[in-house]
Amino acid sequence: MLFGLLGAGCQALQQVDWDGRIGRFNYEQAVAGMGWPVEEIKLSDGMRRAEWITNSGVSMGRALAGPGYKRRSMSVVPLEPTEIYRLRERYLRLTFDEAGQLVAWENGTKTED
Repeated sequence: MLFGLLGAGCQALQQVDWDGRIGRFNYEQAVAGMGWPVEEIKLSDGMRRAEWITNSGVSMGRALAGPGYKRRSMSVVPLEPTEIYRLRERYLRLTFDEAGQLVAWENGTKTED
């Protein structure tokens, strides 16, 4: 149930018409709807750029396992292959003018160093 709610929340965020919100959406509304940004930068022209993580880049994996034999004990040992996937963090970056109105947005994927 919880995963369904989290998935629905992420899906709803992705379906927002951000182009339609330019000039009609402000910083306070963003914080009220999405919480505090994970990063915020004050730009030289007085604008503010704020970033929210829309998925956390968790690791997922699977290992094929079966019964194995160790000396003097029975245990489960992993069989090859073991697969681990690292999901990249997705972000939403919003830029607000000096009055706090949305002027630009960007949705992307962070790359790892």
